[in-house]
Amino acid sequence: MKVRSGFVSNSSSSSFLIWGAFIGKSELHDLLPEADSRNLYDALDEKLSDGLEHHSPDGCDGFFIGVSWDKVGDDETGAQFKSRVQKLLAASFGKEIQCGTLEEAWRDG
Repeated sequence: MKVRSGFVSNSSSSSFLIWGAFIGKSELHDLLPEADSRNLYDALDEKLSDGLEHHSPDGCDGFFIGVSWDKVGDDETGAQFKSRVQKLLAASFGKEIQCGTLEEAWRDG
C-alpha cells in the first residue's frame, strides 16, 4: 500500500489534517503587527518556528497553523507530539495558543 504524506491534491480537490490552531487574519495582524495584508504569508514564513506549516484556502479569512499528523515521530507519543506543536506555536507567537485537530478539504473546480 502506498501512503501519501503532506498535501494531497489534484486538479479538483485539496485537503489536509493538522494538530494546531485556526487563527483569523485580524488576530494574526495583532500577533504580527509588522505584517500588512499583502505580506501576511511572508511574515508567517519568517515568524513560524521550524516544523510549523500554514494553510489558507482561497476565500478563507485566516490561517490553519500547525503540524501534519504524519509528522509524529516514531518514538513520540500523541501527547508528546501535541505538546511539541503547542511549544512551537508559543515560541512563534509569544503566547500560548489553543490547539486541536484541524481538517479541511475543498474543491478547486
